[in-house]
Amino acid sequence: MLNLLFPSLPYQRVLDPMWQPEAQQAQQRGYSVCLYDAEQQRLYQTSNPAWPTLYRGWMLCEREYRQLAQLTPLFISPELYLASHHATGWYAAIAPFTPASVFAPVHRAALLVEQALQTQGRCFIKTLTKSFGAESVISSVPAFTALVQRHALAADEVLFIRSYQELSTQPEERYFAIQGQPYGAAGKRFPVELQPVLAQLQSRWLYTLDVAYTISGTPLIIEVGDGQVSDTKEWPVAELYQTVLQQLAEQAAS
Repeated sequence: MLNLLFPSLPYQRVLDPMWQPEAQQAQQRGYSVCLYDAEQQRLYQTSNPAWPTLYRGWMLCEREYRQLAQLTPLFISPELYLASHHATGWYAAIAPFTPASVFAPVHRAALLVEQALQTQGRCFIKTLTKSFGAESVISSVPAFTALVQRHALAADEVLFIRSYQELSTQPEERYFAIQGQPYGAAGKRFPVELQPVLAQLQSRWLYTLDVAYTISGTPLIIEVGDGQVSDTKEWPVAELYQTVLQQLAEQAAS
């Protein structure tokens, strides 16, 4: 079985309502449910010491996740968390299957953005963990400068500068994977063309793969994420717990 650690409301010993559906599923399936107040770095409710503890909650930066790991033994180590959560942890391993990209701190990124624009006319900018929504699509250096200023990005913050890819209107698909075994919502099969990616990411216990399709129908990995802080997207919560969490619990116990 598992201990499931969910966020509490700040400074309150109360489950964050956003995670109520998952907490109910966890309790129905016999997992112990614990709470974590990230503001106070405090745990509420006692976990079962014989079971591994899995965090399911909001994104945590490296410092926050390492602090949590000091409070309770986590099933996913800080190193494995960063290997999926930060783009620098997964991009090189799967570069042939995702849009071509480079990394650069903000203070050196403008030149690389300019070079990308000369090639394609557009590029996609994000941090190591998240995009800026529609603002991420950059078509000029002044637009990039405005983005940096608007979001008060520090000069040393590393950006993920991605080549722009025209995609079909087909919705992205989120696959949860456990050590190289992908699971799709409603039993959807992972694209055969992307199978080599699974071997490259196999050391990770729980991660997500977001798949999109080009205009010509070619599947691409758009994002890899840590499965603890990835939202369910098209997955019904009950299905996620019946398939992915159940399989994870069984493997953890073996």
